[in-house]
Amino acid sequence: MNDLKTIVELSHEFGTAEYVKGGGGNTSVKNETTLWVKPSGTTLCGMTEEDFVVLDRDKINELYKVETPAESAAREELGKNLMAKAGIGDSGRPSVETPLHNIIDARFVVHTHPALVNGMTCAKDAEAVCNRLFPDAMWVEYVDA
Repeated sequence: MNDLKTIVELSHEFGTAEYVKGGGGNTSVKNETTLWVKPSGTTLCGMTEEDFVVLDRDKINELYKVETPAESAAREELGKNLMAKAGIGDSGRPSVETPLHNIIDARFVVHTHPALVNGMTCAKDAEAVCNRLFPDAMWVEYVDA
């Protein structure tokens, strides 16, 4: 089975109401040079192989080499411009979480937003609770910038 077929199947499996609400959540697959990621504004359950945004990983990595502006609008603009330059062909607008998908050391990434887990992550001592329940999971701190 090829990787795009696999990520489509994973997208459909995790695109149900148990894991995401509406267009929430993202999936991606990558090799050494290329990242395929779900575009913004689409649903996981409706993804096809042709829907994925194709990006050059070396160009995505440029984001980690530039000085990040302190002002949030400038930061967002920088990220948007770098992601546009990383696009291969005219495959759409990538998820805002594309840099996260690129940096995670796994071929396939499934990023969901299940309501029960979202509730847990908003609770008091959320990180400690999640670390106890999911010791192999990665905790990514929320940033509202």
